[in-house]
Amino acid sequence: MYAFKNISFSFGDRCLFEDVSFVLDQNDKIALIGKNGAGKTTLFNVIHGELMPETGKIDLPKSVTIGFLSQHLPGMTGATVLQEVLKAFEDYYTIVTRIEEKNSRLTDQMESDELKVLLEEINTLELRLSSYRLSNPEAEARKVLKGLGFEDNEMDQPLSTLSGGWEMRVQIAKLLLRQHPILLLDEPDNHLDIESLMWFEDYVKSYPGAIIFISHDVQFITNVANRIMEFNHRKLIDFKGTYPAYIKSKEIQREQELAAYTNQQKVIKAKERTITRFMAKASKTRMAQSMQKQLDKMERIEISSDDIHNINFSFKVNNRPGRVITRVVDIQKSFGSKLVLNNVNLTIERGEKVAFIGQNGQGKTTLVKIIAGIIHPSGGKIEPGHNVLMAYYAQDQSERLEPGITVLECLEKNCPADMVPRARSILGTYLFSGDDVDKKVSVLSGGEKARLSLAIMSVKPSNFLIFDEPTNHLDIQSKEILKNALEQYEGTVLLVSHDREIMKGWITKTFEFRNGDVHEHLGDIDYVLEKRALTSMRSYVLDDGGNDMSLPGSQKITEKGYEQRKAMKRRLKAVEKKIQETEKYIDLLHLKMSDPEYYTKGEVKKDAEQLKKLEKDLDDFMVEWDALLSEDPG
Repeated sequence: MYAFKNISFSFGDRCLFEDVSFVLDQNDKIALIGKNGAGKTTLFNVIHGELMPETGKIDLPKSVTIGFLSQHLPGMTGATVLQEVLKAFEDYYTIVTRIEEKNSRLTDQMESDELKVLLEEINTLELRLSSYRLSNPEAEARKVLKGLGFEDNEMDQPLSTLSGGWEMRVQIAKLLLRQHPILLLDEPDNHLDIESLMWFEDYVKSYPGAIIFISHDVQFITNVANRIMEFNHRKLIDFKGTYPAYIKSKEIQREQELAAYTNQQKVIKAKERTITRFMAKASKTRMAQSMQKQLDKMERIEISSDDIHNINFSFKVNNRPGRVITRVVDIQKSFGSKLVLNNVNLTIERGEKVAFIGQNGQGKTTLVKIIAGIIHPSGGKIEPGHNVLMAYYAQDQSERLEPGITVLECLEKNCPADMVPRARSILGTYLFSGDDVDKKVSVLSGGEKARLSLAIMSVKPSNFLIFDEPTNHLDIQSKEILKNALEQYEGTVLLVSHDREIMKGWITKTFEFRNGDVHEHLGDIDYVLEKRALTSMRSYVLDDGGNDMSLPGSQKITEKGYEQRKAMKRRLKAVEKKIQETEKYIDLLHLKMSDPEYYTKGEVKKDAEQLKKLEKDLDDFMVEWDALLSEDPG
């Protein structure tokens, strides 16, 4: 066990946390949560020794090392991906070299005492070597890199060719392989796509050491953490249990706290009325004063306020677009010699809530930028729908804000003229109130910039919202509020995300980017994973012999199990909705064609082609519907 006692830290006159104490057990997997700016990363820096606490101490054995994954990348080296990761085994290789060197000194002519000393040294080194539990370090490094998303041919490329996200995966691999007794991971899920994240979850759960991690990914926290620590009003709440159990415990505590507060307020008001009456009578003034002193000494119950619930993300629909929002036709896109998208075809229709998922580098953001008109395709075309008003939130949207102007000026600059007078009140719903609106954009935190970017998006006229990784800088509560806003939005949404929680329950169609192809699924992320009948979205080659192995700890979903029945019913419902919509459009075309004057308007050929396509679509949906009914296990 490792002890952390009475740790306090302040920035200037602002106290981040005080008297933080906890004991860390060897197998703890702790989620450190709390609002942005509560002090989570600062506590990591204190534990790791980069910052000195004002008070308190950390009791760790000298042999215990701490691995720290920060949000900042180390300096670039000239090594390849595999060479860099193998640096995790520097101590291992040093011991191997020393054993080889001592073995080379063994000779028949050695004195017995000298031989005895040398053999003891070799034995000691071999015992240290056995503690690593490794037979082939390079094979182990390749396993972890493959789990984190690297293909075999990518492991020999220079680090300098990697993006920041992929370079961070290299740092994650090194930390995991070094097997520090304590790991501190600052938002590791920010750098992983869904597939790699699910592999990472299983690896972390079986990690032979203690891990404290900061994350805003509810699904990741739920799947990994066996203990929750939350910063709240400079104090640290420590709960031994899962995240769902913690949330339930908080709700119960809040109800009890509210009941106690309500009862106390009734007592206080009753005493105040009595004091007021007694003060009006000279004979009872002394008694009233005594009661007032008792009331002043009463320890008041305070309800812990959470200003995050005052956020009100809201997006309004302007104008009704045509049935088709956008059609992607034979889109190709290359960057130099690298082909990213090849003959991609898809259609997004009015009212659909669409998600793009898949490994990083498969072209999700590229296609979104093409749809948004930010970049041009190398081949094919985008056919935008009638009367479509698009609002686009880029992956780096927060960094596109002008740093030299104030929050208020930034929103006013992006507002339609008729909304400028309401700019202050709009900012208030995004937690910018009072002097906050006069802050320069350059001094805002990542979370504040994200909220400002969402405020700007909310005032732009739109009926088609495109979001590329909007949750990267949002805390858990903000993400939940954003999810509710998108679910209630009456227009069309296209969302690119690796956050499983935000995509659950409201996405109607998912496009999965995998191995150069784009696969359409009529359902949300849960349906996609259930459909593939694995807890992971892919299998990994994890053994030396090259055999396919599913993720550690993964379980096949039983053929007639509850989850599959649920997925089947969800899919059946989606297909039935498509059948109803298609039949409606066919009826409308038939009605249009029944007008005698219709055939003089020059739309016959176009509508006939459309009718033919709709009838084919209807046949396909009916075939799928019939197949689903026959396969339904429940």
